[in-house]
Amino acid sequence: MSLPKAPDPSPQPAASCLHLVVGAGEGALGNCLTHAGAADAILFVDAGVLHLLQAASAWPDSSQTPVFYSATDLHAHGLFSLARRLEVDILDDDGFCDLLAAHRHCLTWV
Repeated sequence: MSLPKAPDPSPQPAASCLHLVVGAGEGALGNCLTHAGAADAILFVDAGVLHLLQAASAWPDSSQTPVFYSATDLHAHGLFSLARRLEVDILDDDGFCDLLAAHRHCLTWV
């Protein structure tokens, strides 16, 4: 099975940041969304993939800031099939590396 790849790994603007949402609590997502900009990207990993279960209206607007979910962590939490049905962007490990390479900065939200 082939998963979508991260955007072109060419570097983003110098201030671009990859936001890793690791925690399932509202504080992690809220703080991330407060600081994420249009040149940034958000990746839900570990327990952060549980945010997939929130109402669609609570999800980050991917038209402004690209949003991705870790395939490995979706599988680990039994959410991979749901994520496919919801048509969210899912990254495999290679896509995760590409996304890291594309952003100069990285912040983790727990």
